[in-house]
Amino acid sequence: GSASASMAAIRASPVAVPPTVAPPAAPEPPTVVTIPAIGIRASVLPVHAVNGVLGVPADPHELGWWADGAQVGGATGTVVLDGHVDSAVTGEGALFDLTRLQIGDRVLVATASGRTDRFTVVARRTYQKAHGLPPDLFRTDGPNRLVLITCGGPFDRAARSYLDNIVVFATPVA
Repeated sequence: GSASASMAAIRASPVAVPPTVAPPAAPEPPTVVTIPAIGIRASVLPVHAVNGVLGVPADPHELGWWADGAQVGGATGTVVLDGHVDSAVTGEGALFDLTRLQIGDRVLVATASGRTDRFTVVARRTYQKAHGLPPDLFRTDGPNRLVLITCGGPFDRAARSYLDNIVVFATPVA
């Protein structure tokens, strides 16, 4: 009888099991961006910089991801996304309402594996195109962050281009 009593005591006592810690997710390219505060949901395509100019998808409803920069979920670097504010042919672009984003708004970035990383808007800046974008936006080192870039400001009808770039900065939600 004493063997079965001690077995019951063993079964009833809690067993300390070390918690399992999931390995950090591998960095991945972004595939879809959703910004609930301004009703954006756009697919993302890789783009490259040619002669210092970042490419933008031809379809104004899609976003470009600077494929030579950081990926989503990386420990360092800037994930750079860009898109059209509008088009003379198709109207509003994916980032038409980017200037309406407020500090604290969320940006959700999905990857091909189905993971969604969350970012919080921390700043918005306007840069004159004539002076170019600061190289710091395209860092592959430094803290992980997300930047969204579109056109804005006055429209130069002769050049058929906006005079400014609007840039929104966001940091990962822990």
